[in-house]
Amino acid sequence: MIEIFLSSLILGATSLFSRVVVWMPGGIRTRWLPWLQAVAVGLLVGDSLLHLLPHALGSHDDLSEIMLAFVVGATFLAFVENVVRAHRSDGGVVAPAARMTLTSDFIHHSVDGIILAGAFLASRPAGYAALAAIAIHEIPREIASAGVLVSNGYDPRRAFFLSLAMAIAVPAGALAVAATLPSEKSAALTAAFAAGSILYVALADILPAAWLKAAGSARWAPAIGIATGVVSMWLLARGEQS
Repeated sequence: MIEIFLSSLILGATSLFSRVVVWMPGGIRTRWLPWLQAVAVGLLVGDSLLHLLPHALGSHDDLSEIMLAFVVGATFLAFVENVVRAHRSDGGVVAPAARMTLTSDFIHHSVDGIILAGAFLASRPAGYAALAAIAIHEIPREIASAGVLVSNGYDPRRAFFLSLAMAIAVPAGALAVAATLPSEKSAALTAAFAAGSILYVALADILPAAWLKAAGSARWAPAIGIATGVVSMWLLARGEQS
């Protein structure tokens, strides 16, 4: 239990890399935000379809149940966004895309904790391998997600602290698994649910916001940024399988 908890804290600490967005000088940050936002779309799409969904399919042999959980995850986020848009209290300063990104981050971190704990319960080497693999793909995602928060209305410092706050879901998810020992099927369905919810946020919220900022020198940001994010996640997924 202690080993799982400490490893989950290390994994959650990857959120500290979101500090990069705060350190950027104002002018540089303004130029890079459209690119970070586009890369975030690619990273999330890749994370959903090349990391979480394959993990779910590899842990559960009923394709129909996995895909149903995937669709339910996307549909659930549509309801969440309905609530977010109906109860905005910031005077329109923070775009729904930023709040939906935070929701997606919390769900994603929870699933990371679940996968990490499940790997440790299988064996110690598997646990440390999962820790390394997840941490490596989390670093660019954290930086890009913080860029989405800033680009859609949050102050850079607040975006950083909110990113850290969402990371509490990693140890929460890991400890929940260690305490309850859910079945492999339950963990697989949870991963599929998260994959659907993350894909929804990437395509329904962040991508439209990225297109709004695609002008001037950033006019190619959506296409190039998304391709960069997807390829990065594909390479990381290949690395995990090797």
